[in-house]
Amino acid sequence: THPRIAFRGEVDALEAELLLCQLNCEKYRSDLAQILSLVRRLIRCEVLNEPMPGDRLCGLTEDEIRRRSHFPQAHYGQPHFMPEYTDGAVILWLNRARCAARAAELAAVRAFTDRDGQPSRVDILQALNRVSSMLYILMIRAKKG
Repeated sequence: THPRIAFRGEVDALEAELLLCQLNCEKYRSDLAQILSLVRRLIRCEVLNEPMPGDRLCGLTEDEIRRRSHFPQAHYGQPHFMPEYTDGAVILWLNRARCAARAAELAAVRAFTDRDGQPSRVDILQALNRVSSMLYILMIRAKKG
């Protein structure tokens, strides 16, 4: 019942969703491999109390990911959208992985925030936010075609 164990379980679930995405989203396998690598690094850094590296993800910096996920129309010519079953399997698989990333992010907030609301592992929280945003960008790219 410890919050850190719950966090690790959510990261395990995220890894499973990313692997299923790789299986079912051939066009995005390389990007998904990079995302999976970052997610797997999360556990190592958490267990060994190492800082998360701030590397690029899928060729984008943290600021670029934020801008592109907040303003997809400007960067991809595709506005924000809510997924529908008619969007097809790729977008739906990516959305499942994005939802798993959000669940892991929420578990991380519970595990790494003290009673005063101060986070002890901002690096892990930011990394998970980058993961969910990057998955959303892949959804935007898939929607645009």
